[in-house]
Parts: sequence; structure tokens; C-alpha cells
Amino acid sequence: MSFKRNNNLKIFALILNMIFNLKKAFLLLTFLCVGFVVLGQSSREQLEKEKKANLENIKRAERVLNQTSSKKKASLGKVKALNTQIINQQRQIDLFSADINLIDTEISELELANAELQKKLTALKKEYAEMLYIASKSSGKLNKLSFLFSARSFNDLVMRYKYLEQYTDNRKIQVTQINKVSETLSSRQKELSQKKVQKEGVLSQKKGETYKLSSLKREQSLTVAQLATQEKKIRREIQDSKKAIKRLDNLISSIIRKSSTNVTKNEAVVNTALSASFQNNKKKIPWPVQNGFISDKFGVKNHPILKHVKIDNNGVDIQTSPNARVSSVFDGIVLDISQIPGLNNVIAIQHGDYYTVYANLKSVSVKLQDKVIAGQLIGIAGQKDGEYEINFQVWQQFTKMNPELWLARK
Repeated sequence: MSFKRNNNLKIFALILNMIFNLKKAFLLLTFLCVGFVVLGQSSREQLEKEKKANLENIKRAERVLNQTSSKKKASLGKVKALNTQIINQQRQIDLFSADINLIDTEISELELANAELQKKLTALKKEYAEMLYIASKSSGKLNKLSFLFSARSFNDLVMRYKYLEQYTDNRKIQVTQINKVSETLSSRQKELSQKKVQKEGVLSQKKGETYKLSSLKREQSLTVAQLATQEKKIRREIQDSKKAIKRLDNLISSIIRKSSTNVTKNEAVVNTALSASFQNNKKKIPWPVQNGFISDKFGVKNHPILKHVKIDNNGVDIQTSPNARVSSVFDGIVLDISQIPGLNNVIAIQHGDYYTVYANLKSVSVKLQDKVIAGQLIGIAGQKDGEYEINFQVWQQFTKMNPELWLARK
């Protein structure tokens, strides 16, 4: 009787241990599955979003360039367009590489999770086998009555009865749950393996994009080489451009000084409200043209043709479709309309303490002191360096701002 009682106690201890391990294993493996899926989805969603946005940048540039003469002759505008295409193309290739790396990481994590699951299942099976072995030594099967009535007190008996019930239920439910987790992981691993096979197609696309990049670089080198033979002409154009930029700077500074004097109280209130509204729309301001891409960024940079020559852009150059409509990006007042050699028609619009400048317009559709609203037509884009292009600037009082930080992401 003492032998059976000891065996029952051993079985009782095993029951407690199995229930504890089942719960612990299930919680751990559920965390591994759920945590992996959430993190994987987050990374993939961000990557797909970036790929989609960059692909749209590529398509936008191609749409514009297909309508212009950029493929017909070498020009500075063509070089700038090719530089933009090369940057976008390289970005797309990098995103393809990141996609493949992400899938490899996901598969590796799943393999580790599956290995952990198998380890836990093996341990549980071993414990279960040990329990059956001890039970068989006693009477060939677990004698529940003997187990219950070997209790030392009524409370001990009630506790043992509850644990027997809990063991029976948990063994069925939790083992089923663990099997479901195992099936989920296996299914997920198969899914990712299939996805990796699909990504072989993406690798093929990546090779195609790499070939396209090489083609763009060859075209760029050829165009630069052709233009390099015109160094004297280009240097003269740089000097003319600097003069035009200086004239425009002086013009805008003069306009700002004049607009800041003799301001009535009512005008000051309106300007304050308009300034706040403009500021609140940072990164949301619409583009001045419907179709276009930034071919030259804000700030100082190396000249795309001549070595050791720096050029400065107080705004951004936007290449666009032939005869593209140019619109005001925000509500405001037309403060100036001028003609500057090298920049064609120039329009300056006030938005409180902010000013937007639209240069290289072929024609103008507004008059001085006109009140304009966002999206209203103000002119038509002109040609420069063989391309249809405008220069767009944003000023806050006398400070030149980077327009890319204000324009909405296309």
C-alpha cells in the first residue's frame, strides 16, 4: 500500500509538472508566433510602401521625359534628368535587395521558432511517457480512486480531484493548441519558402533594373562627354546664370522689404493668419505643376559637367511636360511680375511672412495685386537647357527655404 501511495505521489507531481510545462510552452510559442508575424508585417508594409513610392517617382520622370526632346540632343537639362533617373533606379535596386534580405531573415526566425517548438514537444512527450511508466508499475493504469483516497486530508482530496480534472482537460486542450501553433508555424514557413521562390522572379527583375541602370549611366557618360567639348559655352552660361540668380535675389529682397513697410493693422492680422496657415501646411503644399520631378535640388552642389565648379540653387528645378500649367501653391497676393534674362517671366506671391517664387514661365496669367488661391493658374512653363522646366522657391522673409521640405510627397 505504501508503494502505491508513493507512486501516486510521483504521478501527482508529474501531473503538476506537465500542466505547468504545457502552459509555459504554449505561452512561449504563442509569443514567438505572434511576435514574429507582427514584426514581419510591419517591416514588409514599410518596405512595400517605399517600393511603391519610388516606382512612382521613376514612372513620373519617364512620363515627363517621353514628352520632351531630352533623348534627341545633349543638354544640361538632359544630364540633370539622367542624374535623377539614376538615383531613383539605384534606390529601386536597393529596395529589391532589402526585400530579399527581409525574407531570408523571416525564414531564419521561423526555423528557430520551429526548432524551439520541437524541443518543447519532445520534452513533454518524455514526461508523459515517464508518467505512464510509473502508472504501469502500479497497476497497469492510473488508479484515480487510489490517487484520491491516498490524500491526507479532505482539502488535499479536493485539491487532487481538481488537479485530475485540470490535467484531463489541459492535456486535451493545450496539446491541441500546441499542435495548432506547430501547424501555424509550419504553414507560415511553407508560405515564406514559396515567397522566397517567388522572389527569384524579383531577383530577375532586379537584374533587369540593374541593366537599365547601367544603360542610364552609359547614356549619362556619353552626354557629359559631348557637353564637355563645349566647356567655354558652359562656363559662359554659368556666369549668365549667376547674374540672373543675383538679379532675382535682389528683386525678391526688395519686394519683401517693401511688403514689410506701411502695413495696416488689418493687413497685419491677415498676414499673421496666412503665415500660420502656410506653416501648418508644411509637407502638404501642392506642387506648382501637375506632372513633374525635381531635376536639381536646393543648395550648393558640384556642376554636373565641369569639375571643381560649384553651383547654387535657391530653390528647386522641376522638369515638367511641354506647355505645363503652373499654379499657385497657396492662397496669396501677386506682389511682382518681372522678366529676367535667363529666367524668362518670374512671379512672386506673398503668403503672409512667406513668399513663393515661380521662374522661367513662358507666359503669365495673373496681374499685380491679384488675390490668388491654391491651385489657380498663374502661367505656363517655359523651356530651359532643352527641357520644359521651372524654378520654384520658398522664402520666409529674407531666409531661403528648401522647397522639398514644404511640398507634398507625390
